[in-house]
Amino acid sequence: MNTKIVAIAIGAALVAALAGAGIALAVTNLSDDNDTLTGDTLQRASAAALAETGAGTVTSAERTDDGGPEYNLEVRLENGDEVDVELNGSFDVVYVGDLDPNTSGLSSAPVATAAPAQPTAEQDAAARANAEAAALAAVGSGTVTEFDRSDDADHVYEVEITLSDGRDVDVELDATFRVTKLDDAVQ
Repeated sequence: MNTKIVAIAIGAALVAALAGAGIALAVTNLSDDNDTLTGDTLQRASAAALAETGAGTVTSAERTDDGGPEYNLEVRLENGDEVDVELNGSFDVVYVGDLDPNTSGLSSAPVATAAPAQPTAEQDAAARANAEAAALAAVGSGTVTEFDRSDDADHVYEVEITLSDGRDVDVELDATFRVTKLDDAVQ
């Protein structure tokens, strides 16, 4: 009987300590999926993501296998916005995206940190140039009208190209700038 009371008290103290630190974990879909983070990895990844975004709730945490960052977490901010946070294998934040910078104050661009493994502005510019060049080569010709870093598991970059006839073509590329999908506008 006393053991149950002690266990409940310890559990309640742990929950209170996490809540007091502004760390809320509500990771959904904790199935047997091998990509879903659990245990210490989940705790470390969540702490890193929440340290970057501030108070919020981790709603999804997965290991990625697309050749990009090691971990992808989704965080629901207190204002209800959903934000994607990507981490490298050392749990350093490398990207924060899908935010409205006018309401959240966070950038939707890659995060610059002091960690040596982080891409520099020049590397980010080179990645964009390589993605755009590969997309244009796949389409043949046109004008790049949009470039985005993707949070989907099957590709890292999305490039939109407007053809001379006005049609838009969406090109998806992996981390090595290999085209993984070309929409049906060009065949």
